[in-house]
Amino acid sequence: MRFMCWHVEYVKAIPKEKGRSSVIESGEQVEAENALLIFANFEKKDEQSKNDVVSSATFEIQKIAAQLGVGTIVLNPFAHLFAENAAPQEATLMLSMLQKSLADHNFTVKKMSFGIFYELELKVKGHPLSRISRSV
Repeated sequence: MRFMCWHVEYVKAIPKEKGRSSVIESGEQVEAENALLIFANFEKKDEQSKNDVVSSATFEIQKIAAQLGVGTIVLNPFAHLFAENAAPQEATLMLSMLQKSLADHNFTVKKMSFGIFYELELKVKGHPLSRISRSV
């Protein structure tokens, strides 16, 4: 799994249209303030170790959130980061697992729908840790 993490003052995501994925969730508007916006990409190799990948991702996101004093996470499925993507069914499963894991660690978690293109309005903070990427 790879992700980009942006510390945002606010994010507003409005569903616009369906993508080409074989999995399309119903699109809902998402809004949050002082949050970590996670552009999450699950890779083919993650399918064999879902629990370990989700656990590692949760740990990394927790560390970043603790450094920044952030309690809200917005998950954005983002298959555009790498070429060896997990199958859509597997990616949606792992994203749901990550959502639950973060919620179990007392985060407020909002998730953008899989297979939907969103119009994004956001303001990213301008400090050294406001844009981070990780591979787990």
